[in-house]
Amino acid sequence: MRHLYSFFFWLAVLFFAELSAQCPGAAGPSNCDPAQFQITISNSPNVEFVFDSFSKINSGIEYNGSSIIKVNAAKSGIASCKWNLKMYISNGGGTTPPAEWEALTNYGTSSGNAPTLDLIEVRVSNYCATPQNNAIWQTFTLTALPSTVPSIDIINDVLNFNSAGTCSGQQTNTEGNYLTNYGEYSFTVDYRIRPGQGKTPGRYVCRIIYCLSES
Repeated sequence: MRHLYSFFFWLAVLFFAELSAQCPGAAGPSNCDPAQFQITISNSPNVEFVFDSFSKINSGIEYNGSSIIKVNAAKSGIASCKWNLKMYISNGGGTTPPAEWEALTNYGTSSGNAPTLDLIEVRVSNYCATPQNNAIWQTFTLTALPSTVPSIDIINDVLNFNSAGTCSGQQTNTEGNYLTNYGEYSFTVDYRIRPGQGKTPGRYVCRIIYCLSES
């Protein structure tokens, strides 16, 4: 299950979110029940950044709690349902250089550089501190483009099965849901963009996609 976020950038900048039913390249669940293996989002999936002054361009804009990702994971049989949660970033491909935002509109003939995908900073947290880098600002690494899609792991403990209910800061990654264990199965996402000088004025878009997959 994935949630796809489109972030429009116009110098004035704008974030726009969509939903998508399946995460590309991920196998379907086997030990997890497909009917109860999903993520949902609270709050509007649309996030808008408008940089209409030099102070905003230089200092940036930060939105706290813009997205709240909620996980529901049930097992289909005896074996435990173990899962990963991650986000990755995309500019839609096509003719857009892989490290840049997709340009929707350019304003005038101003010079400058197109915004790159690592301008977006994200911070993921929850009450039980289960994310890999809980409450730490992170950016998407672009060095492996275009062969590797830039991504950030939220939950990905390849060695351990961490059951719900302890709220101990471990990466809870087995069956459970946000209704019974909100502090372990919900994730608050903050967004920050600090473009700085030298960006080409325009309207740009990129997407952040949240993926839940069985590990």
